[in-house]
Parts: sequence; C-alpha cells; structure tokens
Amino acid sequence: MERIVVKNLRKKFGNKEVLKGISFKVYEGEIFGLLGHNGAGKTTTLRILANIIEDYDGEVILNGSVGYLPEERGLYQEEKVKDVIYYFGELANLDKDTIKNNMEYYLKELNITEYKDYLIKKLSKGNQQKIQFICSIIHEPDIIILDEPFSGLDVVNLNLFKKMIYRFKKMGKSIILSTHQLEKIERFCDRIMILKNGEMVHYGRLDEICSVKNAYIEYLKDGNLIKKTLPYEEGINLLKNEDILNNLIKFEVRGSLEDLFIKEYES
Repeated sequence: MERIVVKNLRKKFGNKEVLKGISFKVYEGEIFGLLGHNGAGKTTTLRILANIIEDYDGEVILNGSVGYLPEERGLYQEEKVKDVIYYFGELANLDKDTIKNNMEYYLKELNITEYKDYLIKKLSKGNQQKIQFICSIIHEPDIIILDEPFSGLDVVNLNLFKKMIYRFKKMGKSIILSTHQLEKIERFCDRIMILKNGEMVHYGRLDEICSVKNAYIEYLKDGNLIKKTLPYEEGINLLKNEDILNNLIKFEVRGSLEDLFIKEYES
C-alpha cells in the first residue's frame, strides 16, 4: 500500500527554489531514509509532509495519520512530563484513557516511567529526546516522520529507539528517517532518497544504489563475540534475524553509502 505519494514537489522561499520537482513514494511497513547536506531540502520536505508548510506546488497524498519528530526540541520546559504528553495527546483528539494507557506504555518501553512527574527542564538531553519522541507518536500514527531522532542518545537508549522503530515497522507503519548518521541509514532503511540542492540525485533500495559488496558485522552469541566480513546482501539479511539484531555490536558497510554521499557533494 502506498502511504505517501509525492509528485513534482516544488517550494520557494522568496526567489530561492529549495525543492525542484521531486517525486517519490513511501510504502506501508517501510523505513525510508532521506539524506542530504544542510540546505538540500530535507527539512522542508519533512515539514510539507507533516502539514507544517502548506504553501507549495505539486501533489502530496498522505494515506493515514501523521506523527512528526522535529530536529529542534519544542517541549515546554516548565511543565511536567505527564502534562506535556497529555497536551499532545489531546491535540491528536485522543480521549484521556487512551492517552494514559499509551503514555504509560511508552514511558515503560523507554525506561523513563520514574520521570513522569519531573519538569521537562530537569531531564537530560537524551531523556528530553525520548519525551519528544513519545509526544510525536502518542496517537500511534500511520506515518512517522523522524528528523535526527538519535540526537543526544547514548548506546543503550539508541537500542531502545531501534526496537521501537522496528516495532512500528512490524505494525505496518511507514517511517521516514532523516539523519546525518549514515550508518543508521544503512542499518535501518529499506529504501533511500538523496537530495542535492533541492533535486533528487538517488532514489531506491540500498543494495541497488550502493556499489560496495562487503559488510562487516559484530554480534554476541552465547557470550562470544562473533566477527564476520561477508557480501553486503548477506549482511543485510543477517540483520533480519532478531537474535542477531538484539545482540548487535557493530554493523558497517565499508564505503558504499558514505562514498556515494561524499562523491555526490564533491562533484
């Protein structure tokens, strides 16, 4: 099922055209990566999809509800965690019981139940990022837009986010992920789009776009550290094994997307 359909999307700010007729689709149960240097048009694209920017040319079709995690933190610093989450739940037209149940579930999953009555300003940067994430998905939307979602997260909390993202994928939700951390794109995404100066320069599956054939993986098995270098496609397939994914230490596609990205922006 096509959850997002974008056709010939164009956007100007004054005389500057920041999107120059891009077209793409995002499907149900897909993690879609959006890449590009600063000023490439990523955030503008995401804000259009989130209905924050309404003035544009072209066609945008959204089949389902949307949740948006912006790169900039927008929490009310003087309010309590639970009150902020309730506020965003009410904005999404949820009843109080649903908000309460969803809030308790996500606070527990992200290991921050104990902070429910804390003021936002008392939380660490990583825990504030968790709260902002909960606010963006409290209504369990069909389309989840994540702009730099891993900001401020350590390895443990990154793993919690990873599990949550894969949970949403299994539920059939569509996730758009934009980050400068290319290894996260390689690890998470089914397909990607690379923008350069408002134009699409690459679009499709990672194994179609990337030319590098080898991957390097480290994971724990029965208390032992396993290290493997293997063909790229086999490495991606290994990540579909939940036992390996849950015990993953390192996954690198040496070269590939990073080389492609650098090449595009040096040309």
